[in-house]
Amino acid sequence: MDGPALLADVRESTATELDRLGSEKSLLAATEARLEPDPVLVTAATVLATARDTLGEWAQAATDGAATDVLASAAATVEDAFETVAADLDDGADGPDTAETVADLDAPFLELAATGDIERVAAAAIGAPLVLDRLFLQMVSFFVNEADETHANLFRELRDEMEGLLADGQDTLETLCTASEEWERAESAAAAVVTTAYDDYATRLDAMGFDPKPIC
Repeated sequence: MDGPALLADVRESTATELDRLGSEKSLLAATEARLEPDPVLVTAATVLATARDTLGEWAQAATDGAATDVLASAAATVEDAFETVAADLDDGADGPDTAETVADLDAPFLELAATGDIERVAAAAIGAPLVLDRLFLQMVSFFVNEADETHANLFRELRDEMEGLLADGQDTLETLCTASEEWERAESAAAAVVTTAYDDYATRLDAMGFDPKPIC
């Protein structure tokens, strides 16, 4: 196996979950039906802040140099994205206090027991970008509908950043994985991020009285 093959396998095995995470209900669930610009931006900032902290911890825990580098790079990428979104919130006259709102939320799809470099890289640079791409897709659509091209373009750029993380993840896993068992561990870890994100999405929708199964 190689990096592109692993990515293709993860996409295939989690196709239904990724499709539903990219539906219009994704943003409904993530914002708890608060479909207004500030709650959408708070949601983005929250997810990015949690991802930044997790990736930073994983970078410090990594033992292989290549794993450390890609995890640190991913954390820096997410940090830059968070700072951009948070700045827009803090600059708004009626915007919420980002420091307060972000602390109340989390990104459960990264709450995984990734105890090895292979699992950390696969979760951080394959699974997480796949999930975040789906959420950012809906944020692009939301701001297009709001006639807010500035924020629509911001989330288009963040989707491009996720593609960059996927490329880095594939390259790094080709360095770390030398046996089929290691590729299997990587695939399992990446897929677990997607399925965990989907489970959270489905739970949130169910609590709101919506059926998560139909793809919108």
